[in-house]
Amino acid sequence: MNTDRLLREVERRLVGLDEGHRNEVLDAIKEEIARERRRVDPSLTVEAERERRVEAEILREVLEAINRQALLNETIDEVLKQLARLVAYNFCWVALLETEGRLRIIAVRGFPESGKVLGTRYREVLADAIVESRVPLSLPDAQSDERFAGVPGGPPVRSWLGLPLLMEGEAIGLLCLGREQVDPFLDEDIHRARAVAFSAAAAIRKAQLLGQVRRYASLLEQVVAVDQTVFNGADAKGVAKVILEGAARVGSYRAGMFVQAGPKGPMVLVAIGDACAGTEGRAAPGDLAATATRRLPPSRVLEMGEALGVTLPAQELYLVPLSTPETHVGALALLDPDGDGPDDRLMESYALRAATAYLHAARAQG
Repeated sequence: MNTDRLLREVERRLVGLDEGHRNEVLDAIKEEIARERRRVDPSLTVEAERERRVEAEILREVLEAINRQALLNETIDEVLKQLARLVAYNFCWVALLETEGRLRIIAVRGFPESGKVLGTRYREVLADAIVESRVPLSLPDAQSDERFAGVPGGPPVRSWLGLPLLMEGEAIGLLCLGREQVDPFLDEDIHRARAVAFSAAAAIRKAQLLGQVRRYASLLEQVVAVDQTVFNGADAKGVAKVILEGAARVGSYRAGMFVQAGPKGPMVLVAIGDACAGTEGRAAPGDLAATATRRLPPSRVLEMGEALGVTLPAQELYLVPLSTPETHVGALALLDPDGDGPDDRLMESYALRAATAYLHAARAQG
């Protein structure tokens, strides 16, 4: 029975009565409808209604808390914290979709060694299915499903729930929950988690856009700092130092080298960070004077360290050429433990401006 339509029809027919009598009749009809509902479905008691209202209030608080955050890391942490108020789980993780269908884990909760999992890139059949269908998928016992691969290095999961993070109908990642015992996620669990996932996707996209604005602002700030250094008459090495420090601020790199190309071969002109201490002034392997943006795997980085006479950590080395349309200056060699990310894509633009500034300082120095 469509009670809303019935009430509208009754109200229309009572239009001739004064407002007091009309409201009295309508209230009596509403009470009778509610009484009949409780008779048909005994679960619709006052206590059940109170529980529903409490749950709705908690959900409102959860969604407000998630959307209150501005930074991406804070947003994700809030998502996982607030989700625990609505759905019981032992493990939870958020993975964002990257190129070629890969997922990169950006946050975890309940993992014994979270540091080993953060940043992990993986791809699995179930994740592909959720991204393609854009609907949640629940496994009562993941260990009995051959499709389930889990998170590399993550704890053993029995009951599992995967939900797509949807933005304008497209999946931008996954929100996954796990229980260490066989305890399937119920429909109400999925309903609550889905509401959080929907709000989380919007909050993540907002945080990503704000992060992009901050990165561009940081890029412009460092370009201005480099130009100001040249304007103040610093020598080429001083400008190179500011360029390298600016790159570290834009991309949050903890260590790196400014590798200068020269007639006698590449040389480390300046270096920053403990990991690259001691490399300044040394002849550099030819690979470090890159003429195209690329990455060296950890194994090659260890070899580069041996050639430089230092011990470099087993991390990726991000090489960004310092070139103008006419001249190749050298390259920035930046230790990047986090792998490819949005910060890295600004480096080429930064390096182009930096190369022009460095050449100006070098020519002025004579």
